[in-house]
Amino acid sequence: MTISLRLILTMSSLALGLRTADPAFAQDQVFRSADAQAGKPVRLGIHGNVSKECSTGALPEIKVVTPPKHGALSLKSGKTKAGELARCPKLEVPAKAVFYQSDPKYSGSDEVAYAVKGADGQVQTLTIKITVK
Repeated sequence: MTISLRLILTMSSLALGLRTADPAFAQDQVFRSADAQAGKPVRLGIHGNVSKECSTGALPEIKVVTPPKHGALSLKSGKTKAGELARCPKLEVPAKAVFYQSDPKYSGSDEVAYAVKGADGQVQTLTIKITVK
């Protein structure tokens, strides 16, 4: 069984989430909210692939479903810091991070949606309502 590592920035805190291929845990759609400063990037999520034996796998595919109306999304590749995944404390996980940046002088609401397709073929769509201040 493969587990996907996902860190999501919601409001002002990071929450660690795990998604498995087990139907009891699988989610097809996730709704979140986030706060952003006008013109500054904010990380909406970070996605990787770790087995229960603590080995890394293929990175997930990420596709924009609904682009923001008042800004842009960008993807960056990198690694998580060792210790981010409690059950694999020494593992640095290759990951893709999704960032949102509003137009420089915009304030108000925006919304984005993107899909994450894991190595197991499951697709999870994340819809994020963003409050830009």
